Amino acid sequence: MRKEAQRVVAARPTVEILRRNEICARILDAAEECLMQSGFRSRVHAAIAQRAGLSRPTVYKYFGDQTAIIEALFEREVNRFLAHLRPVLEGTHHAKARLVESVVFIVSYARQHELLQKSLKEDPQVVMQLLSSRGGGLIERVAQYMSPYYKRTPDAQEPDETALVPVAEWLYRVVTSLITTPGVVDTESPEKLRDFVTELLELPTLGHAEKTEVVRASARV
Repeated sequence: MRKEAQRVVAARPTVEILRRNEICARILDAAEECLMQSGFRSRVHAAIAQRAGLSRPTVYKYFGDQTAIIEALFEREVNRFLAHLRPVLEGTHHAKARLVESVVFIVSYARQHELLQKSLKEDPQVVMQLLSSRGGGLIERVAQYMSPYYKRTPDAQEPDETALVPVAEWLYRVVTSLITTPGVVDTESPEKLRDFVTELLELPTLGHAEKTEVVRASARV
C-alpha cells in the first residue's frame, strides 16, 4: 500500500514542473498572438517576451531563438490536433470510413486554423519548410496514434504499427496537398471534400492493371 502511494506521489507533477509548464504556455500563447499580428518574417522575440510578461533572457532560457519558438508552437498545435482527432477515429469502426473522415477532419481543421491560414497566404515557405522537415516524424507519430484503431485482423491482440506507416504517409501527403495546393475539383465544403476523398479511394477498383516491367533504354555511343 505504501509503495502504491509512493508511485502516485511520484507521478504527480512537482511545483517546479507546473511552474515551467505555465511559463512555456505563456510564451507560446504570446508567440501565437505576435505572429498573428506581425507575421513570421518579423523579428518578434522581444515582443513575445513583453507580451508574456517575461524578460528576453527568460524566453531564451525556455525555448531559444524565434525559430525554436515557432517549432515549439508547431509541436503544440500538432498535439492539440491529435487530441481533436481521437473522437473522429473512435466515431466509426469501418476502416475506409475512418480514413475518409480523418482526411475531412484534418483538412477542415487546417482551413479553420487562423495562424496557419495567415502563414499560407503571407509566407507559405514557412509552412512548407515545417511540413517537409517534420514530415517523417509526423508520419511515424500518426501511424503510432492510429495503431489502436487499425488491427491487422479482427482477432489480432496487438495492432501492426509498421503496416500503418504507408497508410499514415498516404494520409499525410493527401492532407498536405489539399491544404497547400489549390486544385481543380471543388473541395471547399466538408461534404464535397468527403465525396472527393471517397472517390479517390475508389480509384484502384477501376481496373486491375498488371505490373509492368521497367524498360531501360541503354544509350550507345
